[in-house]
Amino acid sequence: MRFCVPGRPRHLLILLGLLALAGAAAAENLPPLPKIGITGTDNRIRVDSTTWPWIAIGRVNLEGRGHCTGTLIAPDLVLTAAHCLYNAEDGRWGIPIETHFVAGYDRGVYAAHSRAKAFIRDPGYDPKERLEVRGMAHDWVIIQLEKKLDIKPVPLAQIDFPRLIALGKAGEMSNAGYSADWPEIVMRDKGCAVEKIFAEVPLVLHNCDATFGASGGPLLWIHGDKVEVVGVQSGAVEMTDAEYGTAVPVWNFFDKAPR
Repeated sequence: MRFCVPGRPRHLLILLGLLALAGAAAAENLPPLPKIGITGTDNRIRVDSTTWPWIAIGRVNLEGRGHCTGTLIAPDLVLTAAHCLYNAEDGRWGIPIETHFVAGYDRGVYAAHSRAKAFIRDPGYDPKERLEVRGMAHDWVIIQLEKKLDIKPVPLAQIDFPRLIALGKAGEMSNAGYSADWPEIVMRDKGCAVEKIFAEVPLVLHNCDATFGASGGPLLWIHGDKVEVVGVQSGAVEMTDAEYGTAVPVWNFFDKAPR
């Protein structure tokens, strides 16, 4: 599914969220999905969801509307993409009681679970602009959970764009998520790179492989035994030169998380 961007006839933006339909059984009965967000060789590999940091990544389940990916950034806070919680068909936001975070999920087994209690959204996010560059730059939400989970969170990095670009070009980025073609296990692209940024807004373009269902998954900086979130996956953009994944950089929401 592709969407034209108003005023940008040579750019196509794609959201990678709610097309991951609820349940593996539903996915098995569908025709193969196009690998939007994956260019060339598919570099995704499976990770062990019982080990950190992968145990802190989980599915954001939306009671009959499919799933996205989320990351535990505090014992009771989950980072994901805003468009995951918005139902474009009926034009309403989901409500917390319908939203579940299942940490370390792997084929029906999981490490912890909680319903949502509240959503912290970027006030600049407009669902009507979700397929425009400026909309994607605000496409994040922090879910407050009803209870604290006994899992080590993945911290948010304190990093600016020049530093992120330098690290990203060295191939030190990684992302992970529950894609629609692998909805029951976490798949990771290891050692991908940050390529560029849209000049008009702070939106990171990267070459990490991710497709439908991976929205809300983390863009990670892994250095030694230290892992930090540097962005949140929002979609993909097809430009004249190549196709890139898009991520909201961490400085867009770093100071919005409750302390």
